[in-house]
Amino acid sequence: MPTPVHLQDDPQERIWKSTVLAVAVSVLFLLLIVRLVQLQIINAETNLRLSRENAMQLRVLKAPRGVIYDRNGVALARNRPSYSVCVLPYKLPRKSADRRQVIANLLKIRDAYGQPVFDSTDLVARIHNASFRRFDATSIREDAPIELVSVVEEHARELPGIAVETETRREYPLGRSAFHVLGYMGEVPESQYDSLRQYGYQFGDQVGKSGIERQYQDQLRGRDGCEYVEVDAYGKRTGTVTSMPRTEPTPGLDAWLTIDADLQRVADSAFADSLRGSVVAIDPRTGEVLVMFSSPGLDPNIFALAASLRSKYWAAAATDPSLPLNNRATSGTYTPGSTFKLISATAGLSCGKLQENSTMPRACTGSYRIGSRVAKCWIYPRGHGRFTLMQAIQQSCNVYFFQVGLLVGDKTINSYAQMFGLGARTGVDLPQEKEGWLSGEDAYNIRFAKRGWKWTAGLVLDLAIGQAQVVTPIQLACMVGALGNATYRYTPFLLKEFRTRDGAVVKQHGVQVASPLALSQETVTTIRKALQSVVEPGGTGGRAAVPGIPVGGKTGSAENPQGDLTHALFVACAPVDNPVIAISVVVENAGHGGSIAAPIAGAVLRYYFQNKEEGKRLVAEYAAKMPAAAQKKAAPVAPPTDR
Repeated sequence: MPTPVHLQDDPQERIWKSTVLAVAVSVLFLLLIVRLVQLQIINAETNLRLSRENAMQLRVLKAPRGVIYDRNGVALARNRPSYSVCVLPYKLPRKSADRRQVIANLLKIRDAYGQPVFDSTDLVARIHNASFRRFDATSIREDAPIELVSVVEEHARELPGIAVETETRREYPLGRSAFHVLGYMGEVPESQYDSLRQYGYQFGDQVGKSGIERQYQDQLRGRDGCEYVEVDAYGKRTGTVTSMPRTEPTPGLDAWLTIDADLQRVADSAFADSLRGSVVAIDPRTGEVLVMFSSPGLDPNIFALAASLRSKYWAAAATDPSLPLNNRATSGTYTPGSTFKLISATAGLSCGKLQENSTMPRACTGSYRIGSRVAKCWIYPRGHGRFTLMQAIQQSCNVYFFQVGLLVGDKTINSYAQMFGLGARTGVDLPQEKEGWLSGEDAYNIRFAKRGWKWTAGLVLDLAIGQAQVVTPIQLACMVGALGNATYRYTPFLLKEFRTRDGAVVKQHGVQVASPLALSQETVTTIRKALQSVVEPGGTGGRAAVPGIPVGGKTGSAENPQGDLTHALFVACAPVDNPVIAISVVVENAGHGGSIAAPIAGAVLRYYFQNKEEGKRLVAEYAAKMPAAAQKKAAPVAPPTDR
């Protein structure tokens, strides 16, 4: 039987294995010690800073938006403090169950009437959408009352990731009166956020959507600042980190407009709520816009309400067939009607084919025949009889001006229409101004080429009485202002200057000549006499008269394809021999300009001359020249009140 063989360990091999194991363990411990030394000694300050940063939050300090004032320092748009309850997604609990508990805690909050402050569906959707922007504060309740703010602050431990942000909201003291001038504010669209972020915009920032707010967005918005604040595990701020840099916000510039708030209210009061149209008044010596009112309008304060209410009002406005969002003063297009007869008369006088006492070959019998067409006068069938130019303007005789059109021609008339700015954008500093259109042989043939229509001689009849063109109310105001000025037509503007918060003027708007007027003194004298005759007893615009001041004007009734009644128009300037104010009024589907539009213009003019310093001074000057007029001077009109 063989003897069994026993394997014995080699002592050298055992020593080698033990040594390798000891070295490996020693290396591991050495690496651990080196790492600890690196973390706790070498990089101690850096790690301490990083630890503190994990408990810090970068807070954006919103720059106050510039205030908008009228020409006399009355605030038209200002800021008010507001609180917003926000969610900070990166501070929300990571577990789904804990997040649901935060939502449940929010839904427990009740208002003073016992109703839930948050809607469950809306709240879940907002928090879900906020998760796509983890480090942005997303509002879940705008313009929160102080009672809600107190509840959220007191229950911060039960609401991790929910914070209260202080912000400002826009406030418009004049309400709807100045809506179309000032515009309104709205959030940066999410589709534009990424492109605007490079310019310093934050998610949820408010920007101007129309009017002055939009036109001068860059100057009004200012520049945001920032600071670091300490926050606890629940996202509640515990203080400011003084060791970190702080950037102060730079307020936006204050805008001083040419608008007169008192006159703006008067225009609103004179314009019945049931009427649609606009009022534009300018200073014809500079182009400053004194009044720009459009009806119907909206109260811009509704756009500063909470999202749910804002959406409700916005939906109603967007679907309203009366188009309250449209600024009819700059984007409403109308045929000028008989107000255009002033241009036809000016063209005839300037080219030497008309004089003050010129009569036409055919007297007005109520209609005028050219070929197979019979064109009627507005006073049909009685007719006006044989008129001079002055009488034809005073009584707005169509038949007289049919013959002026044939005598002077479309090209000459249109050359003067262009000189006075009709059918072209005025250049006013507002977005979305419309252009209009001047009829005439060349323009007509181009516009209607696809229909196969060609210009005929009879079409000049419509052109001469203002039933073939398309203009805007602001163009009409500039036209009558230039007729009264008789030297220059100025570009209308709304921004007078920008100022800093301490009142320093940063930029002023310079007066710009849009067109010099090539008019003889004889033409100017005749047109001014004609304008004045319209407002004097016997004229069609007597309801715009101002005691003690010579007012010049012209009524108009423009054809309206969308309604049974014509559009009522009236243009005026005063004092007619050296005007300081020019005005146009357009009232849609209302009837005759003398009975509907002229009284509105009269209300604005009377307030100006009976309450404004320059107006009262002029009344006194004319009273000194004509003592009888001083005895007829009416008592001052009471200042308007907010509606």
